[in-house]
Amino acid sequence: MHHLRYFLAVARELNFTRAARSLNMSVPPLSQRIRTLEHELGTPLFERSTHHTKLTPAGEALLPLAWSVVADFDAIPTLIGPDVGRADVRLAVPDVLNPRHRRALTEAIRGLDASFSFTIRQMPSLQMESALLSSSIDIAIAHVGTTNERLSTRVLYSEPLGAVVDVTRFPDRTSLSMGDLRGLRYIQGPRHWDLGAGRTDRLAAAGAVVDADASFTDISGLLLFLRSTAAFTIVPLESEAVLSVDRTEYAVLPVDDMDESLTTYLVRRVADTWLDPVVTVLGRTHQDPDPHQLGT
Repeated sequence: MHHLRYFLAVARELNFTRAARSLNMSVPPLSQRIRTLEHELGTPLFERSTHHTKLTPAGEALLPLAWSVVADFDAIPTLIGPDVGRADVRLAVPDVLNPRHRRALTEAIRGLDASFSFTIRQMPSLQMESALLSSSIDIAIAHVGTTNERLSTRVLYSEPLGAVVDVTRFPDRTSLSMGDLRGLRYIQGPRHWDLGAGRTDRLAAAGAVVDADASFTDISGLLLFLRSTAAFTIVPLESEAVLSVDRTEYAVLPVDDMDESLTTYLVRRVADTWLDPVVTVLGRTHQDPDPHQLGT
């Protein structure tokens, strides 16, 4: 079963390096396991060269069978476990989630308890598409959408972004402009905090100092940067991290002319029609956040 999952990851990416990254492993053991599977089946599954990786006819024939076998295997706990009759839904949520939406999700999950049990997994949004395609999760609440034809994406809401700065930097201000950020160092967050394509280019164009080595991995690191240097970061204005910031030390300010927001999506596999009741309920959870705080 593990070897089929490895095969599916490489077939999806057609690149051993990217497939290994999606599986949180290195390339040599992944290559070895693919060779083991090919030996067991008696035929090569991929054509490999320095320039490309592609499926052989045998690999093409195995692909739909592997998807079906893995999906059936993953469904076994639902069919024979202690919650038989209650389908298990593996729900992935991102590292940064609007607290209003989090509360709405909690209530929605409780409301579905009679028919569904939920396994919650937290992971970066950038990993969710591959997790859905490998059938290791069923539904994703993500900050990145997808154009993969096997997945469907529903926009839940968009929320505004703002700047976090030392409170002494802009006293008595209730908002900023991009021009106010000129000369300040932009502190980049971990990958799952910083999903805006081209954001660093736009900030650099506005005069901010973009330093690839200036990045934080948690809120403590960020606050240390902000207190000790002329710096700022960009975050969702209602994130849990922002709400925990001591407002006597740090200011969280909207940037009036920054045309950016963080969009939250619901992503699921198109073929999983059994999830339709869950998707319908979870799709309504975006109605809870305060419209004055979130976009529509």
